[in-house]
Amino acid sequence: MDAEHVAGDLETVLLREDQILSRVAGLAREIGTDYAGRDLVLVGVLGGAATFTVDLARAMDSSVEIGWMAMRSYTTGKRSSGSVRLLKDLDLDIEGRDVLIVEAVIDTGLTMSWLISSLQQRRPASVAVCALLRKPDSPAFDVPTYVGFDVEPGLIVGYGLDFRGRYRNLRCAAVLAPHAVR
Repeated sequence: MDAEHVAGDLETVLLREDQILSRVAGLAREIGTDYAGRDLVLVGVLGGAATFTVDLARAMDSSVEIGWMAMRSYTTGKRSSGSVRLLKDLDLDIEGRDVLIVEAVIDTGLTMSWLISSLQQRRPASVAVCALLRKPDSPAFDVPTYVGFDVEPGLIVGYGLDFRGRYRNLRCAAVLAPHAVR
């Protein structure tokens, strides 16, 4: 779906599809160089990072295995619950393997901190993070972190990110207009 199909719901388009795909290719090159010859597992965070995870894997020049996890750290609306609940655990054995957590957006860092700790307990060779978007005031993590774009605050939809199940198939990344938050 293109932005013009839901233009009335969007405050502003942050990133066009071509900008996103160009940066994803750049991230794939960086990661490919850093992990050349190593056994890399991408752990995509469902559902927002599904599109990003697949596009990142497809842009890489080496074979990677993809696993999925899902968790929830938000209760109602946009208010953080302060805790993380695991909805779907990883189905892969990552012991002794290099793990790259692939996330769509880092905001408060609560989910990512929990996820890093959870995966480190499984004795991987290493853990790193790759986020397409990072919002201001996001915490730094004690693991290597790759970031596609730094963005301003706002409810971002598109390229896999949703609001109440809608807008995931939007080809760009955009800030949802206040009146569309219903």
